[in-house]
Amino acid sequence: MTLQSAAARIFTGLAWRVALLAAGAAALFMALTAVPGRSDSGGRTPGPAAAPAADAGGDAAAPAAKATYPAIAEHPLFYPSRTPWAPPPPPPPKPVSTAPSPLTNYALIGVIVSGETRTALIRPPGASKTITIAEGQSLGGWTLQEITRTRLRFAAGDASYEMNFPKPSESRR
Repeated sequence: MTLQSAAARIFTGLAWRVALLAAGAAALFMALTAVPGRSDSGGRTPGPAAAPAADAGGDAAAPAAKATYPAIAEHPLFYPSRTPWAPPPPPPPKPVSTAPSPLTNYALIGVIVSGETRTALIRPPGASKTITIAEGQSLGGWTLQEITRTRLRFAAGDASYEMNFPKPSESRR
């Protein structure tokens, strides 16, 4: 065997391998760059990818992705939670500040519980007389709903107010 015939045989084997590799690369390139929905004749067939292109406004790529690749759209690759982006919820409404109850200046002096009858003794601010009030009666627009041994519960619409006995340190003032 001569040097020329050995080189020719090596070159021929390499040439076939390079040709097969080039053909495979060309087929792979054609498969990856092929447009979905295109027929062999080169004409366009209507499909899910063609519909969003007709929209004039907004981002047409997002609806196309959801229609063509629903599993990927439902679990995005680059979001850590793998859930689709959703706008944050609106901030909660600020709480409505209510005016303090006019009953805050009244003092609970005593409670009388006798059978089914319940009566409370309260003192208005700056007065020396005591007012007697029973369950169901009104005082300053507030209705007395409940009398217990330790507190009174008033209501006015949706608002409620509880009047408790003063602490011993507060009653000596």
